[in-house]
Amino acid sequence: MDRSNNDLSLDKVNSVELFEKASNQSFIRESGNSDVDIRIELDTTPIAYAMLCSMLATNQMSHREFQFAVRKLEDLINKKNQIKDGNDMPKPVLFNDNKPRRRF
Repeated sequence: MDRSNNDLSLDKVNSVELFEKASNQSFIRESGNSDVDIRIELDTTPIAYAMLCSMLATNQMSHREFQFAVRKLEDLINKKNQIKDGNDMPKPVLFNDNKPRRRF
């Protein structure tokens, strides 16, 4: 089979593109940016309140039980917030350097 010069140049271009693509993928993969930690927090408090309201509406709990459950839920939420606030890093201290400097 005789191949024309155009076919050879297309093969050459394709092989160069494949090489560049492979080298770019390995460069990105080994760049060090792939180790990313993500923390996602979802507040499910509205769902908990909705479940309690639904149970009250369908007579699965009495009004007294509902009030107790709501108080208990609010206590848990407040306790969680206290723990979260206690674990926060201290706020940075900013120093204002407005003192006049001596010139030598």
